[in-house]
Amino acid sequence: MRYDIQTLRAFVAVAEEGSIASGAAREATVASAVSKRISEMEQACGVVLINRHRRGVALTPAGVELLDHARRVLVELERLDNTLSDFGSGARGQVRLLANTSSIVQFLPQDFASFIAVHPTVKLDLEERTSDETQRLLLAGLADLGILVSANAIEGLTLEHYRNDRLVVVLPQGHPLASEKKVRFEDVLSYDHVGLPRNTALCDMLAEEAKKLNRPFKLRIQARSYEGLVLMVSAGIGLSLLPERSVTPFLKAKTVLARPLDEPWATRELLLASRENHPLTAVAALLYEHLLTSEERSGSEQR
Repeated sequence: MRYDIQTLRAFVAVAEEGSIASGAAREATVASAVSKRISEMEQACGVVLINRHRRGVALTPAGVELLDHARRVLVELERLDNTLSDFGSGARGQVRLLANTSSIVQFLPQDFASFIAVHPTVKLDLEERTSDETQRLLLAGLADLGILVSANAIEGLTLEHYRNDRLVVVLPQGHPLASEKKVRFEDVLSYDHVGLPRNTALCDMLAEEAKKLNRPFKLRIQARSYEGLVLMVSAGIGLSLLPERSVTPFLKAKTVLARPLDEPWATRELLLASRENHPLTAVAALLYEHLLTSEERSGSEQR
């Protein structure tokens, strides 16, 4: 049968977002149009691809298989578009990098700037993803490199040290813990938190550490934006535990306070990931080596 690219895009959006309404919003269209496209594709294929229910959708086994192939098709089409456009722009290669919020906010802007200065004809495609999403997409061959946080080795991926980040406790002005030079995690558990969504590496780690202390992790509000979280802290909605360098601009403006988190696990390792036994393209290898040595360059610049 013939597959329509827009229908494949709509199907992938629905599958990844978990509902027709959310998938339609991501594709900037209406839910009825997306539902009709998927229904017509199901009729043409002769199989049910999604089961619709009150809380969203669930993929059938056929839907899971289609999702895997559809992702690959869309990635290849994007690469084709970029390759053809590169002939006009003079660029000679592209690297797709998936990264968590922490690395994007703290380190990648400077590392990308120094890389582009040396390799101006390389096109960098950066996409923000959670660590779990980065693992999954890398293993599926849908990206060249990834930056993530993981406490364990990941089968199928090569992991190298990229940077370290350190968590701090972000407090509103006048908070009772503001008088402390360092703050223990058990002390912050008495207060409401604003933080990254559940199933992100940072949120899961904090919830696990709270569980070890037999204490609840009172996550009052979840948001993906560090800036949004800091603004909520400044409004007195709750505390937040965030990477130190992500909070620096707000400390200069004196809208919030930050205190070191006095725990051995407060320093996290950010890892540079690639697929095992899959050689990188020439331009991806250039970026890989640049990121591997970025911490050393940063340290020499500061000295």
